[in-house]
Order: sequence, then structure tokens, then C-alpha cells
Amino acid sequence: MPPATIGKAIISILYGIPPLINLINPVNAMKDQNIKTIRFPVTADQKLQKLADKTGLTKLDFFVYMVDYFYKSKKDPRDLNDELLKKELVKRTDTIIGFIKMMEGEFLKPLKQDGEKIIRVQGNIVNFFNEHIISHNKEQKTAYSNQLTKLNSVEASVKKIEELQVNKTLLKARFSKILEYYIKAREQMGVMTKQAEKDNLNQSVREQLQNL
Repeated sequence: MPPATIGKAIISILYGIPPLINLINPVNAMKDQNIKTIRFPVTADQKLQKLADKTGLTKLDFFVYMVDYFYKSKKDPRDLNDELLKKELVKRTDTIIGFIKMMEGEFLKPLKQDGEKIIRVQGNIVNFFNEHIISHNKEQKTAYSNQLTKLNSVEASVKKIEELQVNKTLLKARFSKILEYYIKAREQMGVMTKQAEKDNLNQSVREQLQNL
């Protein structure tokens, strides 16, 4: 076999390029779909070999799976720090905060206004009884009973406002913990971290956000 042909065969063995198959078995080579070649630096080939060895695949199979993964996931291989996921987390945070503000505008503020109206009514009732002589015990009992009912309503409204405020604080705290957990986990991951571990981390964060 000529030296040039031997050289091509060696390159084919190192890089998984189809021409070696053409030299060994021309009949099978006609059925081979691996007819494209890519030239890339030796350092990239070394990294590719390490990744392929780690997964138990050939370099060619690993390359095909890698292309298929990025094609289906639509991820940018240049996005090493998952900036897109961070933007999604920020977007979800803004949505949650917007929802809380909407709740405050539609429920808490009107509830507070109603409570203030009740308090003013109570003040008017008290002034009325102070300015007029109550001539009958039954009327007194009924009036004070009405006052007590309104006071209980005000107290219930205030407690409801306090509970909603506490829930808002807890929600912010839980989200901060999730974000902190994600940041620390990403900082601990290196270049050689398996993609499966990154995917598990992303899935875990999404599930925790959905459970808020």
C-alpha cells in the first residue's frame, strides 16, 4: 500500500473518518452515510476523545449524539453559564412579584378601606350613644351587639392582611433560597461536569419553582 494511502488510513483511525472503510471494504463503503469531514484543532480532538471515553462511545458516535442534543434542545453551546435559564428565573420572579402587587391592589387595599369605613361607622355610633340618652336596656344591648360584630369583622380583616403579608415574605424567602441553591450548584460545576448533572440541576430548580 503506498505511503500516502497508509497516512490517510492512520488519520481515518484517529478521527473516525470514513475513507479507511473505503480502503478496507469498498462494497460496505458504498452503504456508509458518513461521507462528511470536519477539520478542527488537535486540542479540540483531545477533549472530544476524553468525552467519548467517559461516555463509552466512539468519537464519531459522541459527535453525532452531541449534534442531535443541541439540535433538539435548541441550546446555545456557547452559553456555558446557562444565562438563558437565569433570564427565565428572573422572568418568573417578575411574574410572581407582579401577581403579588395585583393581589394587593385588588384585595388588600379595598379590604383596608372597608376596615377604615367600619371604624368610622363605629366612631359615629359611639358618638351617637354619647350624645343621646338611651332609654331602653334592650336597645342598648342590641346596639352593643352590633358594635361587637363589626369589631370582630375588623379584627378578622386585619388578621387576613397580616397573613397575606407573611405569605408574601415567605414566598420571597423561598425563592431566594432556590436561586442561591442554583448559583452555588453552578459554581461547583466545571467544564468536565456531565451534561446529565446540569440537566438534573435545571429540572430540580424548575420543579421547586413550580411548587412555590
